[in-house]
Amino acid sequence: MSTLPGMPASNVPSLPDTLPARLRPLRTDDAAAWSRYLSLPGVIEHTSWGDISEHALRQQVARYMPGGPDQRWALADAEDGLIGTIGLNGIDLLHGRAELAYDLDPHWQGQGLATHAARAVLDWGHAVRRLVRIQATVLDSNARSIAVLERLGMQREGLLHAYRRVRGQPRNFWMFAHLEGTATPPR
Repeated sequence: MSTLPGMPASNVPSLPDTLPARLRPLRTDDAAAWSRYLSLPGVIEHTSWGDISEHALRQQVARYMPGGPDQRWALADAEDGLIGTIGLNGIDLLHGRAELAYDLDPHWQGQGLATHAARAVLDWGHAVRRLVRIQATVLDSNARSIAVLERLGMQREGLLHAYRRVRGQPRNFWMFAHLEGTATPPR
């Protein structure tokens, strides 16, 4: 299985050593920190998560299995504390596609961590999982996430009207996609 230069064929994408964070497997004991920051103003209104209780997130973490249809990793700080998550949902190897999803504690925003982590997962998905298309849907109100996807060179394909209910209300989402072989802007 071929990989990109500097990227080992592993179950966890890697980030540049110069960043104050790394990717690691998500653990059930991350659920408390995950629930805490997902509940914060500035985060919750830009996500389509349903139940974000610690109990529900512990169950969700248990479903993320290496090689499974949904894979998610922890973005951890130098002390190994959870500061974000990122992953691929709906991995379909037959058709070579998946959906990128991520979240980040607002105390860590503005440092390029979401962009670096998303770039690592895009590269990993194309090289290791052989995905042809990695897409992302983002609430039309989530300017920060839209900016991340644009910095990655993902193409905005269109607005999906009333695509998903968010806390009971139909909301519009932008669809972005990155195709294998499409250049991503340099790190």
